[in-house]
Amino acid sequence: MTLDKLMKKLSDGDEAAFGQIYAQTRKTVYYIALSVVKERALAEDVMQNVYLSVLKSCAQYRSGTNAAAWIAKITRNEALKVRNSRVRVSYVDERQSPEVFGTQQTDDYTLLIDLAKSILTEDEFVILMLVTAAGYKRREISGMLDMPVPTVTWRFNKAIEKMRKSLEENI
Repeated sequence: MTLDKLMKKLSDGDEAAFGQIYAQTRKTVYYIALSVVKERALAEDVMQNVYLSVLKSCAQYRSGTNAAAWIAKITRNEALKVRNSRVRVSYVDERQSPEVFGTQQTDDYTLLIDLAKSILTEDEFVILMLVTAAGYKRREISGMLDMPVPTVTWRFNKAIEKMRKSLEENI
């Protein structure tokens, strides 16, 4: 079922639609939040706030518009609000103090995500994650981020090139 129809069902009081909305959008919401706040725990907090907002304001969603883009915009706004409110907070790097997080090892995938967060712009990061980790097609991302497909493709290719160059320099 499409997100648009699920949003309509949710606004009509069908609580089961929320689970389907979550299942279809959770990766997108997470990677958009992570691209802005740059910390996994904060991104998860943003996700909770986003889905609470979706529940509270589902009646405000206009049927026939792009539900994925609507949720992506809520996510970006919430992530920016969290990031701006935490400007003065200092962060602990989990690789430097793994005992704080209850782990002693970091996998290569985590290191790649950390590298991407450090060298890519927010748009490049979110596009890279949506394509590679979430499996979205560029045209789907175009609709979610309200960006032309060629721009999505260009930013994805630019992100891949930056990652390749950085990895080659560090080998």
